[in-house]
Amino acid sequence: MAIPAPEDTYDRVLLAAEELFGEHGFAGTSLQAIADRVGVTKAALYYHFRTKDELLDALLRPALNDLDRVLEVAESRRGTTARQRLLFEGYVDFLIRYRTLAVILDRDVAIGRHPAIQPRLASITARVREVLDDVDDSIDYRVSTAVAMGGIYSAVAAFPELPDDELGRILRGVVRKLLGPRRRAPGTVAGV
Repeated sequence: MAIPAPEDTYDRVLLAAEELFGEHGFAGTSLQAIADRVGVTKAALYYHFRTKDELLDALLRPALNDLDRVLEVAESRRGTTARQRLLFEGYVDFLIRYRTLAVILDRDVAIGRHPAIQPRLASITARVREVLDDVDDSIDYRVSTAVAMGGIYSAVAAFPELPDDELGRILRGVVRKLLGPRRRAPGTVAGV
C-alpha cells in the first residue's frame, strides 16, 4: 500500500472533517473519528492539525477569505444600489460554491460561536450591515435587505438537492422580487 502524499492527506483530512461535522456536528466529532475516516493514524493527523480548532480554521478560512473578497468588491463601488446588487450577487455565488459548509454552519450554530471563528464572522456581519444599511432607505426596504440575506442562506441549506445553476437563478429572482426598487425613507431626497 502506497503512503499518501502529505498534501493528499491534508486535503483528505479536510474533506473528512467537513463530512463528519455535517453528520455529527463540530462538538460530536473527534480527531480520532476524522483519522479513522481518512484511514490514517491520529499521529499522522497531528502532523497537519494539532487541534480540532486548527482544523476548523483551515476548513473555514478559504470560504471566509472568499466572502471577504465579495465584500471588498461591493464596498469598492460607489452608490448604495450598486454596492447592494454586487453584495447579493456575490453572496448567492459564494453560498452555492460553499454549500456544504453553509449547511453545516446552518445546522451547527456552535461553529459560528466558536472562539476561533466568531470574531471573523462578527466582522463580516458588520461589513455586510454597512453595505446594506442606508438610513435614507425606508425601514421596509432595510428590513427587506435583512430578510433577503437570511433567506438566501436558509434556502441554500434547505434545498441541497437543487442543482447549483437552478438554485442560483431562483435565488437571484427572489432577491429582485423582494427588494424591487430602493425606497427612500419619508422626508429624504435621493442624492442628498
